[in-house]
Amino acid sequence: MNIQQMRYVAAIANNGSFREAAKKLYISQPSLSHAIKELEKELDVQLFERTRQGASLTSEGMDFFQYTQPILAQVELLENRYLANDQDEKHFSISSQHYDFLSIVISQLIHDFPEYDDFRIFESTTLNVIKDVEQYRSEFGILLFNESNQAGLSRLLENGELEYEELTTFSTHIFMRIGHPLANKKVIHLDDLHDYAQVRFTQETNNYTYFAEDLIDFPGISQVIHTSDRATLTGILQRTDAYGSGSGLVEDPKSQGIVLIPLADSAKNKMVMIKKKTRQISPIGEVFLAKLKQYFADFAQNKGNSHK
Repeated sequence: MNIQQMRYVAAIANNGSFREAAKKLYISQPSLSHAIKELEKELDVQLFERTRQGASLTSEGMDFFQYTQPILAQVELLENRYLANDQDEKHFSISSQHYDFLSIVISQLIHDFPEYDDFRIFESTTLNVIKDVEQYRSEFGILLFNESNQAGLSRLLENGELEYEELTTFSTHIFMRIGHPLANKKVIHLDDLHDYAQVRFTQETNNYTYFAEDLIDFPGISQVIHTSDRATLTGILQRTDAYGSGSGLVEDPKSQGIVLIPLADSAKNKMVMIKKKTRQISPIGEVFLAKLKQYFADFAQNKGNSHK
């Protein structure tokens, strides 16, 4: 029994058939079938029920599958840790929450590094971004720091042997539809919002309450709508008089049918880059960071010019 056979079992279980698993594994179906038969012979158990519709785990197969999952997870962690520095590997991965600027900067990077055959942009929640970098899947993670979450996130980063670098600062902005009753205001005050519902982007539903990216909270909010999908959040804003809050780092809000208005007296928030303390930044990583910082500098300048 070996790691490769464990991966074969996982691929068949996850894809529901030997044929689909063989495609994903880039091996022939007969080779995969032979490997599983050899494993079943060695273990003296039947791992799969084979039918015309596909393959499903037997009860013994399910037990085997569950026992191998933590083993495969540890192997993946080791590979990510020690193979990530392979100079012959043309791979670049970052993790972040969903931000417009990522597609812009990554597109520039793809153009400048045609020899790279694998780019990965993992967009997820704060906790998953931290885990992705901690486990060496991504070279960088992009996170938002504010007054309520920075202390807690800093502790998590320290525990994961991660460090962060500030990329830019920004004020809280209120998001709402173009035809909203408050849409023509130059600045929004908290008192302006009391009669309107707030849409919030919900992240992990655990004890880490400081993961919330919503940058404003006050007593007496008339209604709160929670969503874990940013497209749904934008869709609600487009169709109701609800509002949301965020960074204001949106490339073309009008194309999404929304406006962004600064919140009066809001504290400065930070966009930061996180990385493993012991991981040396790759050449492509250096270029990515330079382009990202330049984007933020240009964005701030263009925004300042638009207000003149």
